[in-house]
Amino acid sequence: MNDYGLIYYTFHCPLNSHILIAVSAGADSVALAHLLCRYGRRVVAKDQITLLHINHGWRKQESDLDETFVQKCAKNWGVSFDCVRLDPKEFEGSKESLEQLARDKRQKVYREKAQKLGPNTVVLTAHHADDLAETMLWRLLTGNISTHGGGILRRFENCFRPLLKVRKSDLIKYLTEESVIWQEDRTNHEGRFLRSKMRQVLMPEVNSLFPKAVDHLVET
Repeated sequence: MNDYGLIYYTFHCPLNSHILIAVSAGADSVALAHLLCRYGRRVVAKDQITLLHINHGWRKQESDLDETFVQKCAKNWGVSFDCVRLDPKEFEGSKESLEQLARDKRQKVYREKAQKLGPNTVVLTAHHADDLAETMLWRLLTGNISTHGGGILRRFENCFRPLLKVRKSDLIKYLTEESVIWQEDRTNHEGRFLRSKMRQVLMPEVNSLFPKAVDHLVET
């Protein structure tokens, strides 16, 4: 999947501003980062790209290994690296879910980092079609669709999600074809959070019963 046109046609290219790519070390964000670093010369120069990693500290040593992995990726691909470490204690005692708190923290980091680099700085995140379909179902089933909308915005403030029409399976295929490795977050498979339970239990059943479900939800 060498189609960086998904990114190219999202902006007026080439960009003169800095780009922050949010990279967790997982397949989705590694694919986005590699795609832009390897094939995005018509989008932005490498010296304007920074891989931004947020270390939540939830998995202790594993979280630190993810941070080191992203730092190595940045070095190997010839771009800069930045990391923000969060204190897990900041999430204690809140009535909000850990997932929501983490999202809020990430958005705050994106805003602060972008402001330091300049007003036109762009932040790219690797939300994809499967995330979009999952979000739509989650909001429908929890009754939040009327207050939060149905899907994921392609743009929110200075954050862009250029892969919203790309399936995760295509991102995995791209990484495999390019011989690029990534890190697996075990919490994605443990069902610790509601979204991970949906990913492990609900979405496979939906896809089994309705093979075109994700495509239709994305179109919607």
